[in-house]
Amino acid sequence: MLGLFRPRAYYDRLALLDLAELERLGYRALLFDVDNTITTWNSPDIAPEVVAWFAALADSNLQGCIISNNSAERLRPLAEQLGLQFVSKARKPLPVGYKRAMRLLGVEQRQTLMIGDQLLTDILGANLAGVDSVLLKPISLAKEFRWTYVNRRIERLIIKPVLQNVPHNRF
Repeated sequence: MLGLFRPRAYYDRLALLDLAELERLGYRALLFDVDNTITTWNSPDIAPEVVAWFAALADSNLQGCIISNNSAERLRPLAEQLGLQFVSKARKPLPVGYKRAMRLLGVEQRQTLMIGDQLLTDILGANLAGVDSVLLKPISLAKEFRWTYVNRRIERLIIKPVLQNVPHNRF
């Protein structure tokens, strides 16, 4: 059962992901959570390191799409700043949002990688949708959506066995 929460890899931060390696592994599309993956919760500010990483993404052969349970009003400015498409109100961890994003990008499951900071939404949803995933260490736990606090408490109970034998900062 814990396998439903297991990512392909665990990274300390987004900028450590090597885009050329992801291309070599056969990915064509990267799906991104927003809060605590790209920026802190409910913030419009993106760290320069992350902006630079997304600039490199734009120069690669990979496509990107934000997939979030947030509204379009929250996602649109971030997506425009980063040159990404987006799927709002994705209903993670249900597979429907992941499938919408893959249709939008014209890719198949095996060509898609989900990148997010929560086991119970991002990673579980990716696994239910048949998509590989990378778990990121959250940018900040100082302030989050109220239901995320509940998810984090559950995550603390399962994170060690889930991440056992999962590569850290590498594939």
